[in-house]
Amino acid sequence: MSKIVREIRNYYSVIADLATEAEEWTSKPAWLEFAPNNVCNLRCIMCQQADGLPVEVMKTDDAVKLLDEILPDMTLWTPSALSEPMLANFPMVLKKCREHEVYLNMYSNCTLLTGAKFADMADRVHKLWISFDSPRKEVFEMLRDRANFETVVTNVRDILKIATERGVPVGFVAVLVKDNLEHIDELVDFVADLGAVEAGCDLRIQPMLDNAVRCRDQNVFAAYTEEQICASFDKACKRAEERDLIFHVDMDDPYRRSVVPRAPMARQITPEVLSVMLDEVRDRFPHFCSMASNYTKIEPNGEVYPCCRGPRELLMGNVNDNSMTEIWNGEKYREFRRNMNNKDYADVCSTCDVLTANPKFDKSWIKKKQPSDSKE
Repeated sequence: MSKIVREIRNYYSVIADLATEAEEWTSKPAWLEFAPNNVCNLRCIMCQQADGLPVEVMKTDDAVKLLDEILPDMTLWTPSALSEPMLANFPMVLKKCREHEVYLNMYSNCTLLTGAKFADMADRVHKLWISFDSPRKEVFEMLRDRANFETVVTNVRDILKIATERGVPVGFVAVLVKDNLEHIDELVDFVADLGAVEAGCDLRIQPMLDNAVRCRDQNVFAAYTEEQICASFDKACKRAEERDLIFHVDMDDPYRRSVVPRAPMARQITPEVLSVMLDEVRDRFPHFCSMASNYTKIEPNGEVYPCCRGPRELLMGNVNDNSMTEIWNGEKYREFRRNMNNKDYADVCSTCDVLTANPKFDKSWIKKKQPSDSKE
């Protein structure tokens, strides 16, 4: 059976598993988040790396064995563990992508990813996401601690030239903080001037998660009113329309914004089919997290989670103890699916935009947790 047939049959199986509210699934995960280590060269203040995460490394032989087990049915691979993928044994990652015909959905700070390195991996890139929060050197280097603004800008400019030539999608992700809110419109102009429009890029603004001690004073909602935040977003939307740049604010109303003056770059490969399937899941099964329907996250220490947030309460198992096949349909995964079908959501799920920002998600499905055994 060819790789593409195997992948598409797996997408059909995802829909069948959801439609029957099965607890034991015939489908397999199609999207992997895994890096063999969690090493990063930056200490971005909004990341747990800033607080000094202990280094975790999976032995190369163990990583190869795991990847050879799970990649044959995978479509996408995000090589991340709160880390920079270029430091996570990337030659091995790229080799396994080519062996198993898997594409990379990759996030990079572009301090080490040069144009030449991007050209070498471009055949296996579904989309490259560039972390870039501000066009102002002092703000950028404060947020992306240890990064050099000029080096990153040079690398990004070279990457966009190659992406334009080869038709490889690239997006920009900016984390919204107190110090960059008022110049989001300048960021629109900056990435457009770098070549983002010609490359068909999109720019996405995402809320800062309270992940690290160092970012606590950067809470934009504590520093600005709703009216001020919306005004900054509207100003940025106007610039995006004028510059013909795709622009999104990935936040709940009243902050959500979307400017789509052109079609985004697409490679017409199986990850695009996976994207269509995910849209179908959101539309037909809004009570079930679309990410959990196909995604699995494996930490370098072997822990397995059903989503990118990887909360301890959703630990499904460890590949050092059981195979991924055993974990995927093990007791914890079956319980997780049963609870989601019953709309009995874990706290971390009931506060996650992936689930609750779906327009078809009914907020009344989130049950108020009652304190247990409370005493007057």
